Amino acid sequence: MPPQVQESNKDVGGNKFPYSTPSDLKGTEIQVDGKVYDAALLAAHHPGGELFVRAFAGRDATEAFLSYHRRVFPHDQMKPMTVGTLPSRKQVGVDKEYLELCEIVNAVLRGNSFAPWNYWIKCAVIIGTTLSVEFYVHSTGTYTASLCAFLGFMYALIGLNIQHDANHGALSKRGWVNRTLGLSQNYIGGSALDWIHQHVVQHHINTNDVHQDPDIEGSPILRLNPIKDILEHQKMQHFYVFILIALFGFTTVVNAALGLWHGVRYTPMAKLVDSYRKSELIWPAFFFFRWLVLPAMSANPGAALLATAPLYIVAGYYLAFFFILSHNFEGAHMYDKSQKPEGASFLRNQVLSSSNVAGSWLCFINGGLNYQIEHHLFPRVQHTHYPLIAPVVKAFCDKKGIRYTHFPTILDNFLSTSRHLQKMSKDSTDPIPGH
Repeated sequence: MPPQVQESNKDVGGNKFPYSTPSDLKGTEIQVDGKVYDAALLAAHHPGGELFVRAFAGRDATEAFLSYHRRVFPHDQMKPMTVGTLPSRKQVGVDKEYLELCEIVNAVLRGNSFAPWNYWIKCAVIIGTTLSVEFYVHSTGTYTASLCAFLGFMYALIGLNIQHDANHGALSKRGWVNRTLGLSQNYIGGSALDWIHQHVVQHHINTNDVHQDPDIEGSPILRLNPIKDILEHQKMQHFYVFILIALFGFTTVVNAALGLWHGVRYTPMAKLVDSYRKSELIWPAFFFFRWLVLPAMSANPGAALLATAPLYIVAGYYLAFFFILSHNFEGAHMYDKSQKPEGASFLRNQVLSSSNVAGSWLCFINGGLNYQIEHHLFPRVQHTHYPLIAPVVKAFCDKKGIRYTHFPTILDNFLSTSRHLQKMSKDSTDPIPGH
């Protein structure tokens, strides 16, 4: 049984403090439904590891728990950790459809949603190949564009097949396994903590929300958000974006390091992850040592450093290309959850804002990221199960009249994304009510 909260969390009548708005939450508290919990206590008793709960400190984690555990929160069991109440953002029952789908999917999975034995062979091959080739490159000083391009592709495979599942807690029910393999994100130049804050805490729960999803924040170069002003040069974005994403690898390495240093990526990271953030700062130094210092110490430093560019270009381009297809396509649902929070259906928002492409062969290569609908509905289901549950999810959506977008080929998805980006660069009509 978890320890009781301190008496300082109670008023003179012995009742927990009521909270009136989400802004009343402190950085050490977390909301689930209409309850406010001590985040540190909740994290200490979380079987999947502390980091996930700590990363949501100061926020509403209702939909996060729902999607990661596929069930309602056990408030009665966690009662000793309660520090107050706060009106629930959503109406009771708005996610009944999602829970109904969870029962169907859980029956198909038969209690086995983590990585099967054969996945670990793929994992070992990817990691073993990457480490072997990189050791050869550094130990012999053989910095060639072809070898660095190959390593860039292997880094992309690590990002898609290993760190992604691990940092979603989907590889194993043992938290330390996920945390250890999640650090592969740090090895390839990113940051597991920065990624969890940006991707899990913000993007996954608020996919295509015009105010809360950092992935559609865009920039002066790229308009992905319908409430942003249209700039003249953006009218060609559907052409140049597929050239500019070649820079994604470079910017990711820099932004991950800055995110750790400042503790901010779109929004500030939770105070309760400060110890994780400080410990991860060693990883950018390790990456820059491998890919800046060591090439600079070779016999021909200028040529060596230039030859490392394909590492960033190939890895970044491969990742960015498939990411941009996932939620930017013709008819992609965009919304403002704050306009009607009580009616925000997690299932419908996720399905309508995501798309799938191709099938099981691309799933094997890309770590299931081509099944974005299933991934966003069930982020803690390991990717090898997506081809199994996808027909069930589609049948459920068809039954409920929910549009389920699946592109048969990458080319079909690419063309739809291009048309969407072209429309975004010309259509100034705001489709989001209240703007």
